[in-house]
Amino acid sequence: MMPRRWWPLLCVVLAACGGARQVVRLETGEGAARVHVPRDAEAAPLAVDEDDFQEAVAELALEVRPPARPQEVARRLFEMDARAGTYAYEPRSRRITPVDRSEGLEVELPEGEVALTRAYLAWCERTGRKGDCLRLLVESPTVTGDGRFALAMALARGAVLEEMLEAFKDMTDPEAMVSAVLWTMATYAILWTVPEPLTKGVAAVMTASLIVYVGLDTFRGLILGFRRLWEESERAGSFDELRDAGERYGKVMGRNAARAFAMLAMAAMGSTPTAFAAKLPKLPGAAQAVVRAEAQAGLVYGAVRQVEMVAVTAEGVTVALAPGAVAMAAHGASTSSVALPVGGRAWKSFSGFKKAMGKAGPGKQWHHIVEQTPGNVQRFGPESLHNARNVVPLDEALHTRVSAFYSSISEGITRSSRLTVRQWLSTQSYEAQRDFGLLAIENIRKGLWR
Repeated sequence: MMPRRWWPLLCVVLAACGGARQVVRLETGEGAARVHVPRDAEAAPLAVDEDDFQEAVAELALEVRPPARPQEVARRLFEMDARAGTYAYEPRSRRITPVDRSEGLEVELPEGEVALTRAYLAWCERTGRKGDCLRLLVESPTVTGDGRFALAMALARGAVLEEMLEAFKDMTDPEAMVSAVLWTMATYAILWTVPEPLTKGVAAVMTASLIVYVGLDTFRGLILGFRRLWEESERAGSFDELRDAGERYGKVMGRNAARAFAMLAMAAMGSTPTAFAAKLPKLPGAAQAVVRAEAQAGLVYGAVRQVEMVAVTAEGVTVALAPGAVAMAAHGASTSSVALPVGGRAWKSFSGFKKAMGKAGPGKQWHHIVEQTPGNVQRFGPESLHNARNVVPLDEALHTRVSAFYSSISEGITRSSRLTVRQWLSTQSYEAQRDFGLLAIENIRKGLWR
């Protein structure tokens, strides 16, 4: 456990109380790290409305079986060792050994822990969920250790847990699924409790995704807030004190960040880094995430799956990418690292491309993933648009639907009631437009976007 003397130093450790501008360092293994300064330093978390959130977590739940031991499963997911349990001291051997409650051994428990556990069980019953509703007592007979943090997290965002219960209502055991999501969130957040947090594997992909969804400043606020919650949870002598700590953290988090956090935790459950990243384009807010990834993290959203490590330091965050991953040049919105096909050909006009490549095929039309608008031609150059990497054959009907979508006003995607999708997208970088274009083709094919 972190000594209490750390808490007064948190503002120094994370430089969150001063005016230092936070940056993202991208390490690709190719030369010096690229330093990116978020263009919108105070970006608010992406808005995820209740219906979209519930639909997303309900669909994700179809791929996961609620575990009987959610805390243990969450530890394995994030490659963490067990941090708590019930132990007995043997005076003769001076050994401390874990107690298996299934063997019926009785251990004298601290009165405060027993009182907190009774209050927790009473809270479960008051909220219509009898028994150990959050599965906090699977590994310990009382609410202690990490169970305190999980309970405080539940109290922090009770409304979001209720939304998940509603989303899982058709499942055999909705409470078991909510508990699994809660333990995934709490166990991941525990990684933040060291002075300079570092995540890898699934946790690294989740960190990168969470930064995109909530913004770098909000992400760092979540870390600071959870560290305070962590210390207050350890000190809490009653259920009421734990609830007060949770509610304070709930105000720090906010509804949109809480939904994003829970949704990403749900997507991470039972996944490898690659499988987790493959779910991201299907989540609510994916369209905005595509363009925010470059603005907030200097990162192509499609490269999130190639994030191997994320470290939080006083200056910001360092993101280590797999060799060959595509990161933005981080010079601003008007420039981009446009990657042409290796050994491929590019043309100065679409007519030149068609003359060389011929027809797209029976019932198909050529489609530019990054559109050939005058603005894009001027910014990126014609050869970045008219090449085999960017021009692909699409079925005529799908091509018509994609073109109509770009000409439409889609406030749910662009958050604008004035701009068409094409106008909204036109100011973004080449790779952000490409990521969005690929996402648009897939979602329009599936009928998710119209």
